[in-house]
Amino acid sequence: MACRSYSEPMVRRELADLIKEGRIESVPPDPDQVAMLREQAARHLVSSRTISGTDPAGAFSLAYDAIRKELTALLLDHGFRARSAGSHTATGQAAAVLIPAFDADGFEWLRTVRIATEYGTDRHTTATSADLERAWRFAEHLGQLLGPARPSRLGSAPSTRIPPRPDPR
Repeated sequence: MACRSYSEPMVRRELADLIKEGRIESVPPDPDQVAMLREQAARHLVSSRTISGTDPAGAFSLAYDAIRKELTALLLDHGFRARSAGSHTATGQAAAVLIPAFDADGFEWLRTVRIATEYGTDRHTTATSADLERAWRFAEHLGQLLGPARPSRLGSAPSTRIPPRPDPR
């Protein structure tokens, strides 16, 4: 994985700043939740490609959610979670600390298009097919940055196996 080590002083300092600002919080790593988020992200990306011809705006939203869930899994895997207010922005900021080559500006652009698509704005129109292509390229690049160590990284075919729910006993 092309992530910076949390033990690096600069990484600890930058993440500590995000915690002090209330943007992220420390949580226990949760491998089961991480795996679930990564599986969902992979399925969202497949679904995005499936509906792209008939619903590019919906496909864009799914692609964006795939990217966001993969980043959320990354943070959780390192023991962090974005706080509710501005959580998508905070997720991107924390990802930029953990992944040196992460395109934070590109993620912010995707987030802006997603907001316009979901809620409408005066500054941006709803997602187009070109926006969708850009989201897919972003997802593929993110998958390359995160590396092949994960079983269902973005930019690759997901596992078709859905993990069983844990036994509540």
